[in-house]
Amino acid sequence: MQTTHNSTIRFGSISGSLKLLPSERIVFITSSALREKASEKLPLEIGSGRWIEVPDGESCKTFSVLESVYYALLNFDAGSDTVLVAIGGGSVSDLAGFAAHTWKRGIELILVPTTLLAMIDASIGGKNAIDIGCAKNVVGSFHLPKDIICDVSWLRSLSERDLSSGMAEAVKHAVLDGEEHVRFFEQIAEAHSPLTELDGRTFEELVRLSQEVKLRYVKADPYDSKARHVLNYGHTFGHAIELLTGLPHGFAVAAGMGAANTLAVSRGALDPVTQGRIASLLRRFGLPAGIQEAFGMVDRALDRRALLELIRADKKRRGNKVDFVVPHGIGDVRVEAIPLDELAEALRV
Repeated sequence: MQTTHNSTIRFGSISGSLKLLPSERIVFITSSALREKASEKLPLEIGSGRWIEVPDGESCKTFSVLESVYYALLNFDAGSDTVLVAIGGGSVSDLAGFAAHTWKRGIELILVPTTLLAMIDASIGGKNAIDIGCAKNVVGSFHLPKDIICDVSWLRSLSERDLSSGMAEAVKHAVLDGEEHVRFFEQIAEAHSPLTELDGRTFEELVRLSQEVKLRYVKADPYDSKARHVLNYGHTFGHAIELLTGLPHGFAVAAGMGAANTLAVSRGALDPVTQGRIASLLRRFGLPAGIQEAFGMVDRALDRRALLELIRADKKRRGNKVDFVVPHGIGDVRVEAIPLDELAEALRV
């Protein structure tokens, strides 16, 4: 168990962590797909309580769904002492975090991440947001959860594809962290076992290592003003790739990391050997290591013009430059202002 900025990360079952809370204070929010399984993990006296069901995935992060959450809270007579417990992946935690931040000017939030991606990334740091049209995460706030409950048994039910998506952010954290962390993943990759066959102990160590990296940046920059921006490694290209291909977030970020690495090599910042090493690790976990590979996965031609237009709309753009994360080596990743023309040139590679 570790505590940071009033958030406590706990490993174990959800029922054990919620048993001290009065059931009449709890409102659960989860996706329709997880509702039954989430109830099964709770004691009857808690699980039979108040539930809000929302659509699966990114489609829940809209104003119309947010409004439905508000009406449900209103119908439950949810007050300032209500605890909102979000069970699900990153999209559910994004939506729930924004709802908790704005309901009654802020209520208590507990996150129960059910995916690898959510455990190591989306649940950490207090950032939450909803989308407007094709613009991702443009309306948001900071609202730290009181507790983050990580039960790695949720991961046993995930598909290889879902686990691969989470591994993209895990590899990202390793590259940010250093050699020892990268070697940990290379040892997993060298075993040539499917991700679905990893044991619980390995998953817990993987999750803890990633959480420690993200927490280090969150503590240094709790409101995402500067130091924390390196966590966007792969995301400038990645968000655009995600929107154009429909690939899962982690797959798009992996392709974005590959594109960032290619740009870094062209600028003389990263050596090709390290570029190849990261690409090999991504591919071993079933992920694309470049933009062309990502579009190839959905059998679509790369639309460079559309990709560049989405990058122009990126919230990290400042005039004709974008605050872009450039890797210089394992454990050496920096934010640099890159002209849009140079990013456009990188798309031609």
